[in-house]
Amino acid sequence: MDTKAEKLALFRYGLIAQLVIERLPRGELTRRAQEIAARTYDIPHSKRTAVSVDTLLDWALRYRNGGFEALAPKPRQDRGQSRTVTPQLASLIERLKRENPHRTGTTLLRELALSSGPDTPALSASTLYRFLKQHGLSEKQLLAPPAHKKFEAELSNQI
Repeated sequence: MDTKAEKLALFRYGLIAQLVIERLPRGELTRRAQEIAARTYDIPHSKRTAVSVDTLLDWALRYRNGGFEALAPKPRQDRGQSRTVTPQLASLIERLKRENPHRTGTTLLRELALSSGPDTPALSASTLYRFLKQHGLSEKQLLAPPAHKKFEAELSNQI
């Protein structure tokens, strides 16, 4: 656990400590959680200042089931993957861009809207440009001449 996650877990434990130290009946647990939620806090690495009752009860449950480690934030499972660009859409974008590297993003978006079905979510321009850049499909990258050295030879001692 890194220091950022540890600070956040310590903050969360500080809030729910009164809720988890002793077994409380359901009504008392909710009442104490409401008292804690009524205050404002300086939450580490966040601009928010309030915590809801449901969040406090969720943290208390997570602490009871998984201990201190369960209070640390979990990284997203889909980190680094696009949720809107499906593999089929990715292959279509790649095929269209390789057919004509001079196609602009606007043209690509129009063609994608025409070729995709009604259940396919609309693709934003920024998502398309990010995808093209990540996969080396920008016009500049596709039309760049291969590197050529002045005295290039296939084998050594050929020149």
